Formats: sequence, structure tokens, C-alpha cells
Amino acid sequence: MTMNPITNLASPINSGTSSGANSAGAKSTSLADSYGVNTHQAEAGSSSDKVSLSQSKEAATGLNRDGIKDESVSLSPRAARAQKIEAMAKDFFSKGDFSAGDLPKLIQRLHQDGILSDTQLNRLSEGGFELAPVQGESEDFMAFIQDKRTELTASGDTQGMNGVLISLLDDAKSVLNQMDNAQSKEVGQQATRVSAQLNIYLKSDTQMPSSEREQWQGLKSVMQLASSMGENQQAGGMVNSYLSLGRY
Repeated sequence: MTMNPITNLASPINSGTSSGANSAGAKSTSLADSYGVNTHQAEAGSSSDKVSLSQSKEAATGLNRDGIKDESVSLSPRAARAQKIEAMAKDFFSKGDFSAGDLPKLIQRLHQDGILSDTQLNRLSEGGFELAPVQGESEDFMAFIQDKRTELTASGDTQGMNGVLISLLDDAKSVLNQMDNAQSKEVGQQATRVSAQLNIYLKSDTQMPSSEREQWQGLKSVMQLASSMGENQQAGGMVNSYLSLGRY
């Protein structure tokens, strides 16, 4: 909300009151000159001009008094949002050990930073967003992706369903590695595609241990969050072209 500008109501002060006070005014001027008051005022005015010019230059260049770039002067809302996403990614994903147990804290952070609004959270809920139950210590997603990929390629069969899952895991890993750039259209589209594919896979009749299902569910939730961070979210119809798992 833009605040209305404050109007300066100060009016100029007259130096004299009448023509009959000329001698007093002259004496006052003489005394002022004797004590150097007028000189100081002139110097103060000159100094004030210099400060004003200096401040204008600093504002134009985005530099503070120490010559350091002051990003608060030049950051646009989009840049500020991107900066928050980068900070979030550094805190949660830089070490590569993000797990399902960290999801509640991530959601809270995204909401507090204004990256996810109440409306977006409601949309996620309506779209099937779930927090996977965590039983004990959960494996971090990067380790899970690597373990599942090794398991799928060990049989030598990288075609059909295995091939789709391998590609899916590779895409999920790519999104996790780019969480600091989740605002971009490309990462958002990739996250949306992976989330949609995981949704189909989890609703299929595939049998798996409950602990593994929790990991897949948690991975899907991270993809949904990454998709929601993007500025340019895909239209619902575009997602259908990526649902390759529906054939199996």
C-alpha cells in the first residue's frame, strides 16, 4: 500500500517587519557578521547541497556510504522474492539432506516469507498435497533417489516402467538441485511434470513397503511446493501431455 506523500507546510520566515526597523536590522546584520553567523549559515547551506548531491548519487548507484551496494534501494518485488527463495534453498537444500521430516518446517518458512500465500496453500490442499507420515528417521530424498535408481538399473531393464521411473527420478533430482531457482518458469514446469507423474504412480496398483510409499509421497510434496513457487505456473491442460505413467 502506497502512502500519501507528506506535504511540507513550512512557510518562509520574513527577515524584517517594517521599513522603520532598518537601523536595527543593519545592526543585527553587523552583529551576525561579527560572530560569523551568516558565514556559518552560508557554509551550512553549501554543505547541505553537497550532502544532498551525495545522497542522490548514492541512491542512483545503489551504494551506501561505505561503497557497498544497498540492495534495499533497488530490489524489485520479483528480485526480493527470488532472494528469499535463494535463502530458503540455502537453509534447506544446500547440504543435500532434505527429508520428509523437514517438510512442515519448509512449508512454514515459505508461508512466513510470503512465497506461498494462503490461497496457494489452499490450492495445494485441494490438489492432493499431503504430508507423508514420518516413522522414525526418514531417508533424505537425494539418497532415496540414488538408491531407487541403483535398484532399477541393477536388473539391466531400463525400458518400459523402469525407464519411466528412472527418468522421473532424474527429473526430481534436477528440481532438488535447482530449488534456489524455483521461481523460474523452467524449474516450475519440470516440478509440475514430476508431481503429476508421481501422483499417477502413487495411485496405481504398484505394491511397495509403506516406508517406500512415504518417501515417494514426500518427494511428490516437494515437487508440488517447487511448482507453486514459480511465477509462471502451467495451465492445467498442459500437465496432461506429461502424464506418461498413465499408459502403464
